[in-house]
Amino acid sequence: MAHLESMRYRKQPGANGGHDEATVISGMSSAAAGTPTPLDSDDAYGADRAAGLNSDLGYSYEKKDLDFSSSNNNTLAPFATGDRQHQRFSISRNQWITLGFIVLAAAYVRLWRLSNPGQVVFDEVHFGKFAGKYLNGTYFFDVHPPLAKMMFAAAGKLAGYDGVFDFKTIGLDYISAGVPYIGMRLMPALLGLAMVPITYITLAALGHAADACALGALLVCFENALLTQSRLILLDASLIFFTGLTVMFWALFFTESHRPFGNRWWGYLLLTGANLGNALSCKWVGLFLIATIGVWTLKDLWEKLGDLSITPAQYFKHFVARAIALIVVPVIVYLFWFQVHFSVLHKSGDGNAFMSPEFQNTLKGVNLGHTPRDVYYGSRVRIRHDATNAGYLHSHLSNYETGSKQQQITLYGFRDDNNYWILTRTEADEEAHQNSTNPQELQQIKNGDIVRLMHWRTHRRLHSHNERPPMTTNDYQNEVSGYGWEGFSGDSNDHWRVQILEGDSKIPDSKKKLMAIHTKFRLIHVNQRCALFSNRKKLPKWGHEQVEVSCMKSAKFPKTLWRIESNVNEKIPKSAPLAEYRRPSLIEKVLEATAVMWRVNNGLTKSHPYESRPHTWPWMRRGMAFWGADKRSIYLLGTPIIWWLSFGTVVIFAGVQVVLFFRDRRGFHDRLLGARERYMESVGFLSIGWVLHWIPFFLMGRQLFLHHYLPALWLAILALVGSIDLFTRRLSRKVRQVIMFALLLATVRMYFQYSHIAYGSSWTREGCERSKWLKSWDYDCYRFPEMSAKAPVAPALKPNVPEIPMPTMGAPDIGGQPVAIMRNKNGEVVANAPPPAQNFDPLEHENKLNEPAPEIHQDHLNSNSAKLDLEMKKK
Repeated sequence: MAHLESMRYRKQPGANGGHDEATVISGMSSAAAGTPTPLDSDDAYGADRAAGLNSDLGYSYEKKDLDFSSSNNNTLAPFATGDRQHQRFSISRNQWITLGFIVLAAAYVRLWRLSNPGQVVFDEVHFGKFAGKYLNGTYFFDVHPPLAKMMFAAAGKLAGYDGVFDFKTIGLDYISAGVPYIGMRLMPALLGLAMVPITYITLAALGHAADACALGALLVCFENALLTQSRLILLDASLIFFTGLTVMFWALFFTESHRPFGNRWWGYLLLTGANLGNALSCKWVGLFLIATIGVWTLKDLWEKLGDLSITPAQYFKHFVARAIALIVVPVIVYLFWFQVHFSVLHKSGDGNAFMSPEFQNTLKGVNLGHTPRDVYYGSRVRIRHDATNAGYLHSHLSNYETGSKQQQITLYGFRDDNNYWILTRTEADEEAHQNSTNPQELQQIKNGDIVRLMHWRTHRRLHSHNERPPMTTNDYQNEVSGYGWEGFSGDSNDHWRVQILEGDSKIPDSKKKLMAIHTKFRLIHVNQRCALFSNRKKLPKWGHEQVEVSCMKSAKFPKTLWRIESNVNEKIPKSAPLAEYRRPSLIEKVLEATAVMWRVNNGLTKSHPYESRPHTWPWMRRGMAFWGADKRSIYLLGTPIIWWLSFGTVVIFAGVQVVLFFRDRRGFHDRLLGARERYMESVGFLSIGWVLHWIPFFLMGRQLFLHHYLPALWLAILALVGSIDLFTRRLSRKVRQVIMFALLLATVRMYFQYSHIAYGSSWTREGCERSKWLKSWDYDCYRFPEMSAKAPVAPALKPNVPEIPMPTMGAPDIGGQPVAIMRNKNGEVVANAPPPAQNFDPLEHENKLNEPAPEIHQDHLNSNSAKLDLEMKKK
């Protein structure tokens, strides 16, 4: 790229340093011994990147020779241009001192009153409970990868948590139960504190001045949303921490571009990859971070591809190094943390129901044993639904209350005698077999055979007909029922064709003959031409909350696949081959856990009072209620000026790039005051990261919340500071510092204004009302007392009763407007107003789909078999 202008950085009289002039190279300064070397304009604007030579910012710029040559060195790193002269990135002593004072201030901000509130807050219900399960070693399932949760478990162990307290509901008291919750909250608080120096070093490595680095660190220090999220037992602090580490080491990696394959070069690159894996191991939002680094890696490799000074062998080494560090290393880290996860959670627990029998077979306390392999007519079998892991084909002496009102057929998660079915021939086949030469001979069931399934306990046959199921009323689905009575030989609606779809590759016959465990098969109804199906929809109370089974036409394979888990037949010789579930490898377990996490994540679509859509996040349309008690509340809300200005920075960057593109096409090569390349490589990288951390959420149909925006927010804050730094360098030192100080002062003021709902401290109603810049900010000001005793006061809420969320806005439709809850002047809810939103556990719906139905016993059912027989005969 041709450089139209080059600049020299010249120290002003009185500036620190022992030389009259200093050449700033790639953000690292070197004193000029003799005639200073002229620099490219972007290097001039990279002055004071991290070495801090001109920390007082007493500088000016002189125009030097115009350089119209196009023979620039393309080996330069994306984050730094110009002649590097073998200098390493460093931070001056004065900068370390400054950073130390900032960290002390941040420690006070992040750790102040960490014990408040002494109750369970918001999603501490989940992640505190999961920490206890790690300590107890009992397997559980969660929609997020394990690293952040294991970090909480380790913090709890160090703090003395014994895993007994169950974090069951919001508002449970920690202090009376003796829970060392402060130690558990200390971990995310320290990670949030670490983001302050990480921000400083990242900005320095990106080539920004010392005062800009300090400004960025202070903005992160006083940002209220980052503060609130990092003071509780929540996962986002860990995610943001590893995101920050990744970006920091990535920026540091480019400071070593002039020393490829050196120790520091490899160290920074490998640390980038390791923290990519750590971020992904906390939450899958880490995939967006991988995309960010991946895009910039492709850009870097593309530029190197056009650099004639790099040989093909060297280029190949660059490619392989990045592939190892940024692909292989993150995968290894991800697998490592799952290995730790599985090793710790080695006991059977409530997460079993989510996983396959093979997976469950690896857990202590689960003994699936072995069973005769070959399945014959007359065998008593227990049949498991393969796709959902929701349980076994089941029936009992209870009838449907809709449709045919015949006996219920369900999936049931517990193993009991009502899960057994006897496989028999059709009437005609049975007659032919009895007339054969050897009617006592065992006959194995094969692919394509037509069978009947008789329930072992109630003697009803598995039956389907043209009736709609109770829960799934689509016209392409039929009810499945238990039908028959004593003396009734059955009818053709009891006929099912065995269709074998999968078998064990080690046992070729398992794809042709029905075998326990090894064979996955479908049952196709002969008359209706539908497949026995389940989709994890639960029946109501009259169905004992068990999972519905139906017969679906044109059904997809996964949810129509079944497996025989237990096979009993007295005629099978003891020497017959046995089958048992194999134990999956680590890779197979991780793939299964990942697949289940993906499915469950996509299933979190039920409405939540505080869900929000991505288009509302950058301007912070509304926050989230975390906790509430008498005269106090915690509500996730960011610092408005930071959110709005950082969003504006990214929008302006995009607009500037569009304008520059068209002007370049017309021959106007604008230099943006000499900061164009630095603007693209620093602010551009951060803006692309912001886009890749925001846009993907528009593709998601699951519940989304404001805290999903926080990693993007951190990147946007860095972009804001970088833009201010680059475009105020032409201004006088005083004007530049006034701009930075004004932004910092406004941020600190807003921090104090909104700190009441960040810390859960006392507030006044008047102060709360004044803080509502947007009507959609729906934290409840009526819980706070008025300053004046003469003013009417709302009825006091019951002390220590959590009301989470306690909104003054109802939950909005996706993309719609919130419904205001009307109050009179005394704070009382108007009678015809919609009721306040109730607390809803985002995982509750999905967990209920996967947890076993309540265990029932035969004597609890309607056991009047004769009455049921009579009802069926009437049909």
